Amino acid sequence: MLAREMAWTQAQVDAFEAAMAASGGAESVSFGDNSIRFESLAARDAFLAQMKASVAATAGTRQGYRVAATSKGV
Repeated sequence: MLAREMAWTQAQVDAFEAAMAASGGAESVSFGDNSIRFESLAARDAFLAQMKASVAATAGTRQGYRVAATSKGV
């Protein structure tokens, strides 16, 4: 898949999201020099997630998480 072949930039992610919004839920998205046809909307959303993960990895950021601690007060 195209997402695994290259590192994406935040500008490309923004362009892809704008193209998704403009397409109105279509499975084919064109942005910049790229035109991609997806087999489903779920595949399109997974591709966006891969793009965002690529940007985060390049920036050296990690996804955050929360830890909850509870006590019975004993």
